[in-house]
Amino acid sequence: MLCAMGLLLPCAVFAAETPAFTASSVLPANAAQPEPLRQFMLVSIYGHHLGPDSGCTTDRGAFPAPGELCAVSVTIGGRPAGLLYVQERQINLRVPAAAPAEGMADFVVTYNGLSSAPVPIAFAPLTASIKLTGPAYINMPIWVDVDLPEPQSHSLRYPITIWPADFGGHQFEVRRNGVDFPPIQPADSFPKSFSGPGGLGMIGGGSLLGLPHEPKNRSRLPLHLIYRFDRPGLYAVRYTGYEGHGAGSQVLARSSWLQFEVRDYPPSKRAAWLAEMRKTAPSDPVELLSDFLPSILVVPDSTVLPMVEEYLYNSNDLVRKYTMYALYAFDDDLVVREIPRLVEKRGPTDELAYLLSWGRNKFQPQVTTLVHSIVKYLDSATPLLSAGALQALYFIKGGYDWKANPDMPALMDNEIAARANRFIETRDVTILQPLALYLGIWKSDKSRDLLWRIVEQGTTVRGQALICLTWIGDPRDLPKLGSYNTGEIDYHLNLAYGAAAGPYLKGQK
Repeated sequence: MLCAMGLLLPCAVFAAETPAFTASSVLPANAAQPEPLRQFMLVSIYGHHLGPDSGCTTDRGAFPAPGELCAVSVTIGGRPAGLLYVQERQINLRVPAAAPAEGMADFVVTYNGLSSAPVPIAFAPLTASIKLTGPAYINMPIWVDVDLPEPQSHSLRYPITIWPADFGGHQFEVRRNGVDFPPIQPADSFPKSFSGPGGLGMIGGGSLLGLPHEPKNRSRLPLHLIYRFDRPGLYAVRYTGYEGHGAGSQVLARSSWLQFEVRDYPPSKRAAWLAEMRKTAPSDPVELLSDFLPSILVVPDSTVLPMVEEYLYNSNDLVRKYTMYALYAFDDDLVVREIPRLVEKRGPTDELAYLLSWGRNKFQPQVTTLVHSIVKYLDSATPLLSAGALQALYFIKGGYDWKANPDMPALMDNEIAARANRFIETRDVTILQPLALYLGIWKSDKSRDLLWRIVEQGTTVRGQALICLTWIGDPRDLPKLGSYNTGEIDYHLNLAYGAAAGPYLKGQK
């Protein structure tokens, strides 16, 4: 009606100015043919009336890319896309993270207030391919090789994290005889944190455990650590790579289902395999982490535990930490029975100290035996064991229940006091750090004096010793502590002394 009355431009002109494009003209950057799109992908839209004649480019280094550029905007499934370049016949953009991982999503281009018709575009994950690295047998390692396109392949290298069965964003589904097969349920939980820098559009964020060098087999994962194949049969496995680590993470890559047969395997042959593994165990920490240890963990039982325990004393700290977390795969009763015997025989390490701390409810009935075993290693000439003994006593004194053993805390204090001078004289940070922590929870004149000796020694543990002095909270220490008014020390001064610390925090001493 308005067009006919001449109040606006003719209807044909109005329609011609509306942005127009087709599904076949929405292409990945530099591609000649359409293909399913993905989050974070660089995409070009070709059409008519998409933007100004002269074209506009995003400011160099702009992040994130703007959702509107020279009166042009693009939505994908109702979410704004980041625009890199707009012009009458072409738009370059980055697909937003909120775009769907799979299915169809409407693209809508708006220029000068006029919007195109919605154009549905297909989205799909990257294609991954998987294969088994060898025949599959019950109670034996089953490794899956995962082939990912670039750059996502750089986010795969086992171990992904320090926890053996944690594959980060790399996940598997398994079916047995066509029915969903349940994964292994961990017997316990433990503190976790992800290491390494992450990256958008990378599986699991692209965060990987730092290793001294690359393993021989980078792209395979030990499926047997998350599924227990203890029965022969026909199985199928499918891989999915997620952008993040948790629920709600976007799918970035997926494989087809792979069918395979798991065959029977005589116990005698498995025993011979374990004997050969023990005899040929590598010394290289990367091969221990990426092959040997995950392989023997296929059946965590009393036969395998002695083989695993050996690596709690490895010279490489990554190997020790990985092995400590591997203990969570074993039966609780077995671990609670064997670890105190191991501590008695070979001594505590820092990793075993943490295990005793996190499992204090399980180890509580043996705490007296544990303390007597640990204090012997305060005299060890090996820093790994003497520092481990200090760390273990710090955790045990502060975390265990002493109602049934009221004399034990004083016994530990006396054992530490008898050796403290020698510890301080070592100037060894690995020993002084747990020593300072223990002295901080001892809270006596003796521990105060020892902590001030560590401070005056000027090692890198000085900051920790100052904080431990604030735990004791003796008013006599406040003026001297105030002279070390750094941000972290000020925070602990406030906690320990409250308003009384005010003048010292402000330098009014």
